Amino acid sequence: MADQKNTVSSEDMGMSVFLDVFRRADKNDDGFISWEEFVSYFADGVMGKEELQTLFNQIDSHNTNNIDIGELCAYFSQRLGVFQEIFGLVEEMNKKLTSVLFSTSKVYKDSSRTDKFVTRFLMREILNQMGALQRPLDAASEALDQQAREERSDIQPLEVADLIKKSGSDSGIVPGRVVRRAKRQVSNMSNNSTLSADAIAWNDEGHSGQSILNGQLDKLAKLVDKLECKIKFENFRDEEVVTAKDDTVLLVQREFVVQEESMGDFRSHLRSYVDLTQGFRGCFNVSVRDLRPTHSFHIYEVWCDEEHYLQNCGSEATTSLVNNTAQCLVKPETVKSMLIPGSWWSLDS
Repeated sequence: MADQKNTVSSEDMGMSVFLDVFRRADKNDDGFISWEEFVSYFADGVMGKEELQTLFNQIDSHNTNNIDIGELCAYFSQRLGVFQEIFGLVEEMNKKLTSVLFSTSKVYKDSSRTDKFVTRFLMREILNQMGALQRPLDAASEALDQQAREERSDIQPLEVADLIKKSGSDSGIVPGRVVRRAKRQVSNMSNNSTLSADAIAWNDEGHSGQSILNGQLDKLAKLVDKLECKIKFENFRDEEVVTAKDDTVLLVQREFVVQEESMGDFRSHLRSYVDLTQGFRGCFNVSVRDLRPTHSFHIYEVWCDEEHYLQNCGSEATTSLVNNTAQCLVKPETVKSMLIPGSWWSLDS
């Protein structure tokens, strides 16, 4: 009987990750993944439309033109191969991390200042170690993508933007749905939890884990709204008379010319920088142009003012990018900046 349980556990190992994959792919939260949602989540800039359509039909074993959670898990459970153990470790890491955080929250408030420092240091070190694991995965993923493109250069990759152009701007996805769903899940976790109230008390001021999570979700809501609404330049004028204090934003251009053999490593570090900088206070947007004929990258950053930009220059994200990519560059990066009218920068609602 024990052997049977172990067999079932081994077969199911790693599959809970795909429950999360399904939730993220199901953008309109209706319990199914449509063709549009499938492309939005799975298109990788390599696979063509016919290839993705074939894959969609293979997963949709019930032939309903929608993918349900059972079909998705059934398809990938047969193809995990050597990655099944890795996904199983991810599951186990999630469980252990949750357990450690809750147990730590019980004793953190009453700990000494030194013990609190040790706790914060260990958490930061866990983040550093996870980042170290991510970098080779990013580089390997980029290399595999490039190899796949070169193998079939005759295939035109299907981009999400192409789907949006054909179907119109209205995707049917309600802005803020991701955050509302996350809050609902947090609420359900709190209501169904058997943990005592002091188990979710985390900081020195006595705020509950529930309120802290909601605060983080509110921050996420603002970021999601920014991405969903699309930010763009508009309202250009040939001549403008300003009678009050001039409202400006700072536009920064950073240029990197990269050695051809170091493109994979550079892209990995650049991706981490963009992810961190987009969440930095005062940063309106970060965009990257990959100029492949010249092996160069242009980063365009829009900041609310120069003070916030200079603060970011001393941040861990910028320092890490500069230190980790210095050996990848043909020449030192060049930086240009200018102030532009704030009225040019708006949310397209």
